[in-house]
Amino acid sequence: MTLRLNAYAKINLFLDVTGRRADGYHDILSLMQAVDLCDTVTLNVTEELPPTISVRCDRAEIPPDQKNLAYRAAEAFYSAYGVWKRTEIEIEKRIPVSAGLAGGSTDAAAVLVGLNRLMGFPFSEEELCGIGKRLGADIPFCIWGGSAEVRGIGERILRVPEPDPPLWMVIAKKGEGVSTPGAYGALDKLFDSFRGEFSGGTVPETRYTALLSALREGNLLQIGASLYNVFERVVLPMHSEASALRSAMMEYGANAALMSGSGPSVIGLFASEEQANAAKDGLNRQANETVAFVARTKGKNYDRI
Repeated sequence: MTLRLNAYAKINLFLDVTGRRADGYHDILSLMQAVDLCDTVTLNVTEELPPTISVRCDRAEIPPDQKNLAYRAAEAFYSAYGVWKRTEIEIEKRIPVSAGLAGGSTDAAAVLVGLNRLMGFPFSEEELCGIGKRLGADIPFCIWGGSAEVRGIGERILRVPEPDPPLWMVIAKKGEGVSTPGAYGALDKLFDSFRGEFSGGTVPETRYTALLSALREGNLLQIGASLYNVFERVVLPMHSEASALRSAMMEYGANAALMSGSGPSVIGLFASEEQANAAKDGLNRQANETVAFVARTKGKNYDRI
């Protein structure tokens, strides 16, 4: 049995860290949004013995073993299912690696969704998200897609209306990736200097509420004014490439520019597909290892889970 699925990237239109927990994790408030930039994941499942799992990818830096979230997703699925099958996973990468776009998480989500289909839907959507959540906080959203408010450590997910009309954007990355644990560590140091108080009140939820309203109304100017990512405070000063990309997006006519997740990818919002394509072409012509893509916000990632 063979199944081919697109695995869609995730961006953050709003991301705030509201507290640090006793267990070392952090509470967040985020508006996550699926976009049509995607990897392609192909699953080939057979009855051959032994029931091994293998991963192949067209990018040499992607691990083929248990270091790969897609591999661990297959393991977790079969552990819950109780029957193991020989499974070959092939990943065609388009989403930049270590870029704050949930590339590894969305590949893992595609594996879970694909195996659930191939095995005859033994798990509900909620159950599948539960399996994914134990592997990574972004995986449940990557199973869902669309637009979602995410709180806690990523476990509290609420669907919200999708941008209407969909947003055109350029997503670009230059230079080395950013370690998510390292970004959180830098944020910890920053807020420790303020007596350990996280941003909770620094960016009031009224700004987040304004963003939700602007997205519903399709008010691009207000959307741009309401975007927020707390990680820009610690990543941009130490990642000159991301900072330069943010400025370049504005020079190419973006309504607003924002870093996604813990970076270093930068998103620029544009009024039209034509403007986005012009900016993408300009960024890619710079011949400085910048990789830029045009993308658009999208609805659910999978019609049936």
